Amino acid sequence: MKTTTLRFKIFNTLFILFILSIASVFVMDLFTSWSYTSWQISEFLINYQGGFVRRGLTGEILFILAKHTNLDVVWIIKLLSVVCCVFVCGFFIRSFLKKGYSLYILPLCFFCGGIIMSQVWIRKDFLMFCFFIPTLLIYAHRTIPVWLKWALINLLTVLTILNHEVSGFFTLPVLFLLLFHSFHRQGKAIFLSGVKSILVLLPALFVFLLVSVKHGDPTVSQAIFDSWDTLAPGKMEPSPYGNAIRAIGWSGMETLAFHFNINFLIEEHYILSIWYWLIVFPVVYYISTNAFLVFKKQQEVYTKADRNILSSILCFQFLCLLPMFIALSIDYIRIFFYLTASAFALFLIIPKTTLIELFPKFWLRFMDKMNTGLDRILPPSRTTVAFLMLIVGISYSGFVLKTIWMSTMVYRIFLLLSEPVIIFRDYFFH
Repeated sequence: MKTTTLRFKIFNTLFILFILSIASVFVMDLFTSWSYTSWQISEFLINYQGGFVRRGLTGEILFILAKHTNLDVVWIIKLLSVVCCVFVCGFFIRSFLKKGYSLYILPLCFFCGGIIMSQVWIRKDFLMFCFFIPTLLIYAHRTIPVWLKWALINLLTVLTILNHEVSGFFTLPVLFLLLFHSFHRQGKAIFLSGVKSILVLLPALFVFLLVSVKHGDPTVSQAIFDSWDTLAPGKMEPSPYGNAIRAIGWSGMETLAFHFNINFLIEEHYILSIWYWLIVFPVVYYISTNAFLVFKKQQEVYTKADRNILSSILCFQFLCLLPMFIALSIDYIRIFFYLTASAFALFLIIPKTTLIELFPKFWLRFMDKMNTGLDRILPPSRTTVAFLMLIVGISYSGFVLKTIWMSTMVYRIFLLLSEPVIIFRDYFFH
């Protein structure tokens, strides 16, 4: 018992140090002088000055604001990112505590902490979830009139997609599933339930198709670049690493080939990146589904039946995001955030009685067998999950061993502890 208590105290200490390391990166990013052409800032600057294009809504609002005021656009973007980050993290912390779940999983590299550690929290990721979470809350609300509920769901989903088209992958399929369940539960036939679900989501589906078609080209990209150069002369210097505005002009097939190559075929120390899939994905799944189980304080808080439900949601969202994992992106730290954050938001907001009925019985049986099989291979325990938490990492771009290691909990702790020593060394010995 004493050994277990000591082990748990050590993990708690490491966990606190990890949170401090995330907080230090967050503060440093906030006061970093990001340029207009950095990836962090330029993603927010995409606007409609070259015509309608994907991701342009926020940039158009910022452009109008900058045109009529003297406000610092970079600081507006930073403050907006802070507000969105606080809202999303606050929602999860409040929900975890309210339901009696452990907070250990929240700051991990594949959940809210990852995009902070990889310096991409000043992006649209938290902003998208500021729309997605209220969408689920509205769906789960029982007193809102049905017509108003569907209207608000479409409005929020459209706003999410107009900010970034990637949201369509983790929002539209699950919203269809929830609507289908609602109609089918009312006694509607399967075909009719499917048709009605599509009709309800038609505005959001239309916008998703529209931004897919209006993905941009070099002419639109240059027009956006020039529009900001007019408002902020000298601040739109070309970046050697590219930027989000220029990315709007990338051609489709070249982008797909570029992403696929990095995600699967990039070579590091004679090892192809495809092999890291076999390590990272199972570990993320194992931690995500078992952290609540091993760290729970009360038996009824999170049962194996609950684990099967969460497993089902995670696997469903993974299938929906598979195009992003394969060839539409290399920002794995962000895609894993979309996966885990959307799955946990669903698990926390939608009633469990509804979640059980969302999936066919054979799917739940398969999840149960898979989890039971994993339990035999690696029985879930605090020690096992805590150890995996320490060593698991998600690469910032594709799967690269160096960046996988640099995003691990243990690396970030060593880095935090090393910084004061490095400052002391540089001050007294150089």
